[in-house]
Amino acid sequence: MSEWPSPAVAGSASVDAQAALTPEAIEGVLADFRSWLHQLAAAAPVDGDRQAPGEQAEAIDLHTLLGQFIALRHEVNLQTRAVRAQQEQNAETLRQLSQALTAVGRDQEAAAEGRRQEAEERQRPLLKALVDVYDALSVAGREAQRVTALVGQALGEVRSAAEPGAGLRPAGLAAWLTRLQRQRHAARDARRRQHLGQAAEQARQFLDSLVTGYAMSLRRIERTLEQHQLEPIVCVGAPFDPESMEVVDAVTGSGRPAGEVLEEVRRGYRWHGRLFRYAQVRVAK
Repeated sequence: MSEWPSPAVAGSASVDAQAALTPEAIEGVLADFRSWLHQLAAAAPVDGDRQAPGEQAEAIDLHTLLGQFIALRHEVNLQTRAVRAQQEQNAETLRQLSQALTAVGRDQEAAAEGRRQEAEERQRPLLKALVDVYDALSVAGREAQRVTALVGQALGEVRSAAEPGAGLRPAGLAAWLTRLQRQRHAARDARRRQHLGQAAEQARQFLDSLVTGYAMSLRRIERTLEQHQLEPIVCVGAPFDPESMEVVDAVTGSGRPAGEVLEEVRRGYRWHGRLFRYAQVRVAK
């Protein structure tokens, strides 16, 4: 294609325009443009994916299409089997892990139970000693209460005997005793009454202190036993239980139903829900 004519100079624009628009010039320009279009059409590449003009479409091969679908199905089956196998393997791994965790938990529980039993065995002698001390103090406390009652009764009798005219004067005083002698006897009786009253009060205070000390010691031991989870077995008024009680005596004519516990001779205990010592009781026959 020829080059475009160079622009004319502004001073001779009207003269050049008339010279350039001649029919021969216009035909030359159109010829050049037509030639350029033909060259462009001939040089344009043909797209391989697009069907060329006049070329017939290729027919569909069903055998090839079926083969592709079969291959796709086979691939899907293989993928499904692989996924299923992986899932089964994961499930088996989780099952084994769960069994391992369960076994570890059982081992830990067994170890904890062993340590607990070992600690209980170490505590058992101490608790047995405390129970024996409690029994001894209980017996001593009951004896102290009984002695206190007897001594109080005896002191009451002594005080009554020490009253004026109660017989502390020498019996069979003759009428020849003078008034001075009677006064001396009265003063001596007064001193005796005072001394006996003081002795009786001191004895009463001592016995009361002794009983109080026994009671405080028993309460202290009971709190210690409760801290170690040693629970006493309730017996009195309850039916006889051969699994936690021992019969030391059967009482007849008590008016209570047969088999009912009337008295607790020795206290029994449970420790952590298990029997620690049998209770010794008296039951109605």
